[in-house]
Amino acid sequence: MVKLFCAIVGAMESAISVEVGEGLTVGDLKKAIATDQKFDFAASKLQLFLTETEGGGWLSSEDDAAIAMRTGVIPEQVKKLLKDEIDPAEEIGDKFGSAPTKKTIHVLVVVPEGVTNVTAATVFENNRKRRREDDQPDFWMKAIEDDKVLTLPLTCEELREHLQRELPVKIPLGGRLSQIVESQNVAGKMNSKLFDTEAPHSVTDVTVAILNGVIAPVWIGGESPTEATYHFLWNEVIAKVLMYVSDGTCSRNSSVFTSTGLFRPNLCFYNSANDKVCVFRGEEQARGEMTVPLTDLQRLTWRYDDAPYVFGYAAVAQDICLVTIRESETNAPGEKRRDKVEIIERYNLRDLRGRLSIFLALLNLSTLFRPVVGRIRPLGIAEYKTIIRPNGVKIAFGENCVVKTYPLTMPSDKIISDLRDLHWQMKENAVPNVVELKSTNMRKRSVELAPVGRQLPLENVHQLLMAMRDILRALVALHTIGLMHRDLRWENVLRYPDEDKWFLIDFDEGASSPAVKVDHLKAETHAPEILSSSTHTTMVDIWSVGYLLETSHVHDLPVALEDIKTQCLQENPSVRPTAQSLLEAVEALIAN
Repeated sequence: MVKLFCAIVGAMESAISVEVGEGLTVGDLKKAIATDQKFDFAASKLQLFLTETEGGGWLSSEDDAAIAMRTGVIPEQVKKLLKDEIDPAEEIGDKFGSAPTKKTIHVLVVVPEGVTNVTAATVFENNRKRRREDDQPDFWMKAIEDDKVLTLPLTCEELREHLQRELPVKIPLGGRLSQIVESQNVAGKMNSKLFDTEAPHSVTDVTVAILNGVIAPVWIGGESPTEATYHFLWNEVIAKVLMYVSDGTCSRNSSVFTSTGLFRPNLCFYNSANDKVCVFRGEEQARGEMTVPLTDLQRLTWRYDDAPYVFGYAAVAQDICLVTIRESETNAPGEKRRDKVEIIERYNLRDLRGRLSIFLALLNLSTLFRPVVGRIRPLGIAEYKTIIRPNGVKIAFGENCVVKTYPLTMPSDKIISDLRDLHWQMKENAVPNVVELKSTNMRKRSVELAPVGRQLPLENVHQLLMAMRDILRALVALHTIGLMHRDLRWENVLRYPDEDKWFLIDFDEGASSPAVKVDHLKAETHAPEILSSSTHTTMVDIWSVGYLLETSHVHDLPVALEDIKTQCLQENPSVRPTAQSLLEAVEALIAN
């Protein structure tokens, strides 16, 4: 969820905070604001404006203009921001993903002309009512959260039965939404499994927000709707339901980056119990055959340990298939792997009965997320997400590759050119256990690397020895051709996704030996001579081997490994052992 701070233009003391999922749209933000403030007009009539300036700055809550707004004044600085209204179809993550979170007003809210009830007193009263109502728990949601599944359903028949279960606590339904359900003759078993129309307690804003999206989604398809057009409907009926009901987050990937090979599902849901695992994913298209998104769901590298499956959906317009994705057991050697996708049930979002059917299914499906991800070891690296390092380098994780993009502040042409040369030498000399450079793009300042490894904690001495063996095999080959990594840390050592072997990544600091000193690396994590001497050699990597042993978090190292660590960390590089001698010592320890 993204927390945004909004200020109503022309209203005193009107700053409010609203939480909206990254995968939702600005239209959803309008509805959240209108619901929060209990406005008596349609949310679509609100106009929203970014406070971000052309230079990338945002309006600080301590700025003079923001302080003046608290008195109902509209300063000139604010008027200049009221030019380009935010498109309701824009996604929250795209507009606010990089926005600062502290002491910042993100959105200016303009109410329709002629509305006079937006005053300081109104805002205060609405906030008071909201706090009072928030104290009343959403009993039905709590019951779903507390529903502990001890035995996972395994077959599609068992899963279908689980998804059609009656809710342990029915959802209170009344007023306009109840009338819509009754007017469309949606009665019988589906209605009785979901709703309590005679509930004694009031319906909270959260419940109304969820039910509105399912029962009466505001969606205009048009004559020739695109995939972007359907995003609102899919978000309302699927993403928003999961984000409210299941403890987790959604992210939507607007592009599969086909030009770089960075494949990602269109939508990912991460449960907080293991928040780097995409336990539920979606593939979507506006038109065509259902086989296309179903096939896309098979493009998955199985990294889910003992979990029997993960979940997903395929969407073509308003037709939805909920599926399980299981590890394939029938791949022949050398054959490209396709994991097995099984359809649990099909749903039609065109009518209310279909939307209520998938709503019930998703509520029951959410009870399986926690026990499924509980069988998966933490991945270390979040699936399909993008991270930005402190130096501004953006790293986007796809299914089978990583795309690394350098900021304008870095000499990307030189970095990419050096990487090309270094990786070419490694490939020509068959250096083992190193990441592979798949492609480069000078114009986009990016490189594509593979595979996507797993960042796993070492559990015991044996695992540490196996990892050190693979690292040293790479170093022996590198040092033989006069290359050095220069940035060996556990962050740059990953396990292959489909075998118990380790490999080195991030050769941005790689160089030929000897090389001149550098001043941008940290003294505490790198050999002393790399920063202090006029030149340094491959011995900096040997010091890093000792540093890896020191920071492995494996306790009670054997005396032999303690001796190796001490030898590697010697300040004088000329007395450190070679990579070859270390490899022989580690292999001897493994053999014993």
